Amino acid sequence: MNKQQQPIAATYLLLVLYCVIVSLGPLLFLFTTAVSTADPLTGEVIRYDLSNFEEVFYDSYYAVQIGYTLGLVAGITVVTLGLAVPLTLTIARLKNRARSAWVVMLLASLALSEVLTAFAWQLLLSQSSGIPGWLSYSGIISGDKAWWPSFPAMFVVLVYFSLPIAMILLLPAIRRLDPSLNESAYTMGFSKTSVFFLVVLPSLRGPIFQTGILTFLLNIGGFVISQQLGKPSDWMFAVFIADFMRTFNVPFAVALSFCLLIAVLLCLAVAQLIFGRKPIEAS
Repeated sequence: MNKQQQPIAATYLLLVLYCVIVSLGPLLFLFTTAVSTADPLTGEVIRYDLSNFEEVFYDSYYAVQIGYTLGLVAGITVVTLGLAVPLTLTIARLKNRARSAWVVMLLASLALSEVLTAFAWQLLLSQSSGIPGWLSYSGIISGDKAWWPSFPAMFVVLVYFSLPIAMILLLPAIRRLDPSLNESAYTMGFSKTSVFFLVVLPSLRGPIFQTGILTFLLNIGGFVISQQLGKPSDWMFAVFIADFMRTFNVPFAVALSFCLLIAVLLCLAVAQLIFGRKPIEAS
């Protein structure tokens, strides 16, 4: 190893140590907690076994809830990307001043935490001071019920929370698109819809996939919006983990977290196999 390669090797070594400290270390600590059984009176660990995981797999309810959460988050991701791509394309075509204003508004929306977002939508969907009350007062709809808690309210707010992040991530990639590709397609007689599906989307395959993965991971562990705007039957799996944490059954909550983590890793592996590969170019 020459002198020029030594700084690079040292950088890689520091990066590996950092990943071990911030990733593997906490995971090992959590796994130790998950396989421990504590005395309910003293709180001291009396043995280490897999009883917490056996309890998770013994009851199919937890597996159903994990599957429901994965499907819900996948649906949120698809809807978010379906809205983010055309909206970001529209923003990217604006002039510099208008585009900068939109970017500032998107970044400003990210300053709101999940708690503030849930509270704001609770007010917006309430009967007393929100949209249902205004529509009922105007005679457009009848009824005196709020629109939350409900599955549609929870789903819409989760998409609303994810959409600015997806748009911010997609904007640089869309700005780098070569406009001559679209112009060539128009010259060949393709319609705008055909250009969007046959030229734009394939060109953004990588950024869309990466944004989808981040959106999926962002929502898989969220529980505030789910708990505040959804019914108990609509809650995501993270809500149940938090409930066990509140009842001081920490080992079982950690075991549930590991099961969710394994399911997420399997989903990411399948998504990588299906969507992550680059298309084979014709020779």
